[in-house]
Amino acid sequence: MKNRIILASTSPRRRELLEREGIDFIIDASSIEETLDETLSLEDKLQRLAIDKVTPIHQKHPFDIVIAADTIVYFQGQIIGKAKDENEARMILSSLSCHKHEVYTAVAIYFQDELITFIDCTKVFFKDISNMIDNYIVSGEWKGKAGAYGIQGTADCFVDYIEGDIDNVIGLPLKKVVQVLKNKNCL
Repeated sequence: MKNRIILASTSPRRRELLEREGIDFIIDASSIEETLDETLSLEDKLQRLAIDKVTPIHQKHPFDIVIAADTIVYFQGQIIGKAKDENEARMILSSLSCHKHEVYTAVAIYFQDELITFIDCTKVFFKDISNMIDNYIVSGEWKGKAGAYGIQGTADCFVDYIEGDIDNVIGLPLKKVVQVLKNKNCL
């Protein structure tokens, strides 16, 4: 019997990416307090959070493949999270206008007792979006998204160009995940 693939996330974007790839999976996510350890480097913080997300689901399903991830936007030495309200979303988007930022995703995948982790980074270059921000705020598409935008939606027009994997910006570096699963003969 083939081991199940379990996505330890309720993110609709991660679900859509795996579905797009034709991967058969189920969802079982724990609710953990998403706090970053400020004593760690950026990459170590993210990796720790992905491991914290994957571990309880792995403990429930020790013989299955469990995938967890955490994505952040990083701009001018600061982690940009999800905007709490319209004013914060407007402020975030205004600061990203005409600038480059990075999107990091840490991935943790359990294969029985083996844990594989990696981090992917994509550089995103925004155009001058100052005249588009108000309409975007009204659309509500910014809600629940790191950096207050979703590149897979209407905010794709904010982007001048990217360096790296657009799927990483959406929430999961799918090419790398698929390669790990293939290397483990899971696909």
